[in-house]
Amino acid sequence: MKFHIVLVISFCCAFITPAVSQTVRAVFVESPPRLDGRMDEAVWQYAAVVTDFLQREPTPGAPGSERTIVRLCYDRDNLYFGFSCYENPDKITAKQIARDAVLADEDKVVIILDTFLDGRNAYWFEINARGSMGDALLSENGAVMNKEWDGIWDARSAIHATGWATEVVIPFKSLNFHPTQSTWGLKLVRDIQYKSEFLYWPMANVNTFKYQVSDAGRLTDMTGMSQGLGLDFRPYGLTRMKQKRQENRSYEADVGFDLFYQLSPALKSVLTVNTDFAQTEVDDRQVNLTRFMLFFPEKRDFFLDGSNYFKFAIEGADNNAKSRQLIPFFSRRIGLSESGSPIPILGGAKITGQSGAWNLGFLDVLDQRETGNQNFAVLRASRNIGEQSAVGFIGTLGNAIFSRQNSLIGADIKLATSKIGGDKNLVYYLYGVKSSTDSLSGQDAAFGSEISYPNDFFSCRVGYMQIDKNFVAGVGFVPRVNIRNSYGSIGWGPRPNKWGILQIQIESDFDYITDLSNRLLSREVTFEPLSIRFLSGDHISFEWEQRYELLDDDFNIYGDYFIPPGVHEFLRQEIRLSSAKRRRLWGELDYEWGDYWNGTGTQIQFASGYKVCVPVNCELAYERNDINLPQGAFVVNVYRLNVDLLFSPRVTFKTYIQYDDETRTLGWQSRFRWILQPGNEILLVWNSLWDPLDKMAPHLRDFSLAQSTAGLKLNYNYRF
Repeated sequence: MKFHIVLVISFCCAFITPAVSQTVRAVFVESPPRLDGRMDEAVWQYAAVVTDFLQREPTPGAPGSERTIVRLCYDRDNLYFGFSCYENPDKITAKQIARDAVLADEDKVVIILDTFLDGRNAYWFEINARGSMGDALLSENGAVMNKEWDGIWDARSAIHATGWATEVVIPFKSLNFHPTQSTWGLKLVRDIQYKSEFLYWPMANVNTFKYQVSDAGRLTDMTGMSQGLGLDFRPYGLTRMKQKRQENRSYEADVGFDLFYQLSPALKSVLTVNTDFAQTEVDDRQVNLTRFMLFFPEKRDFFLDGSNYFKFAIEGADNNAKSRQLIPFFSRRIGLSESGSPIPILGGAKITGQSGAWNLGFLDVLDQRETGNQNFAVLRASRNIGEQSAVGFIGTLGNAIFSRQNSLIGADIKLATSKIGGDKNLVYYLYGVKSSTDSLSGQDAAFGSEISYPNDFFSCRVGYMQIDKNFVAGVGFVPRVNIRNSYGSIGWGPRPNKWGILQIQIESDFDYITDLSNRLLSREVTFEPLSIRFLSGDHISFEWEQRYELLDDDFNIYGDYFIPPGVHEFLRQEIRLSSAKRRRLWGELDYEWGDYWNGTGTQIQFASGYKVCVPVNCELAYERNDINLPQGAFVVNVYRLNVDLLFSPRVTFKTYIQYDDETRTLGWQSRFRWILQPGNEILLVWNSLWDPLDKMAPHLRDFSLAQSTAGLKLNYNYRF
């Protein structure tokens, strides 16, 4: 009874319109500022001004310890921001320069624009003190971030005697919005790393998502903007050299294009022909010591743009591991083999965006497989209800897993509010999907439900998921079928405000999985009695885990080693230490030990980074799995090395080297990127694999080049 009362309260609260206390009036200007990070143009004197930033951390609601002044204005084609960030320049953390670098541990500013004022979706832009730029699409009220989206915009930063400043230009052609809507949502953020201080306008409390959209301020009087014809033409030209051991070099050239058209101010269509992903970063190597397939994130631009419109039910919510157990549409099924090797994409079409209260995503792609050309289609639609709730459906057609024809259809409901008790979040999901596969009938559904209370001092989650044995998501990701899964978590996060501690976190999780006959297959209970985040940015935690696993058959864990059938119970512990990445030299250590199936095992993960100088950064990662089983012992190592030469935010040279004991191959990728101007760039990419002729050769000196590919690609963008 109490559960249903909470849900009714949640649903009702979702229709309550929050009071908006902070607004800023946009100022139209005739002469745009010049981007150089100096803010010395006269036009800034006429711009709107925002100054009243408040802390989200470490002291919620307190004024910022350093002064921040933001000026903004716009003309017919662009929106302009100017940030003046005052602080001791010797304390500024700004190690990154490259476009789309990770700026989580940098002094930076963030701009969030809710152009439809729906309190759900937004554009997100970040800039650090050296001009490194990043962007993303926010959805689910800021709970889900598509960081791989690349918009066309520009910024310049400069460090000076009293702090640092940045100037930003965001073309209206890069944004979806209704021209008749004159009020947008606006949130501004500033990070001061050496103080672990995060400043917001308007004020944000610690219970909200870090980049929550629904509590944004208001940017008013936005009129007279031009989106042009809404047409972008992006051709590419590519020349490539390939070579394999004992084979002659081969050369090829190729062309293709993407065509973008705004069907409406809020709905974008894309046509891609002869799609190429030569510039895509390689996947991080993972050694699979489990029974199930590993999850690799999507990295290809065509599929990432607008990917938030295809998310279903709990997918991506709060980085919850359960959100990866049932994904009806997983774009990596298209244009990639099971091993991650590219499959040629002949062409495709996509529509994403909004139409009134509807959020729409449609995708149709044709790829070229050894078994013949395969067509994949996906339709996802959801309708907004109130402020943060929605109901939707999804359908897919195609099968990348095996040759039988497959289709899928499903529906989901989300009831959400961020106003429980005034400022707390509560979310409820209900979802179900059914597949149709040739030669399989019955027991082909999957469904689940989850209620989540994701807040700062107290958080909890309870959920249930069932996946029938004949359920097949031909264009999705479902690592385990024929299960009933009950799960939950509970956590506390006090902030003592002493001893240099930012927050103490205590958490416990459980996972209980049976087959459809209610026979226990897996049980996992974890308890984290201590996790401490320090004001310095350092972190320490300890975790205890108890697991139960029932195996009906043996499985090959690695090489010639097998885990026998039967019941396996084991207890493991884990300690994690990390220093703040804002430091010139930082490090992370994760050590796990204890029982492992019918033996014992330890795992060590170590990572470290060193800023050699402003343009040179090195990072090293190492993973060691030391497993002792009754039939013998084995060790598996994975090594990763990044070396970045950052000449400017627009000219970078990155090298990524990986090696693992399982494949005994060394992978090397070097990427030179020159952004001529936003949207136009030159890329030179070299990929290679090295291995020993004798697989038992123990030393790297025995390695030779097995295959390599070098490609030169020119991307250009024409806007109309």
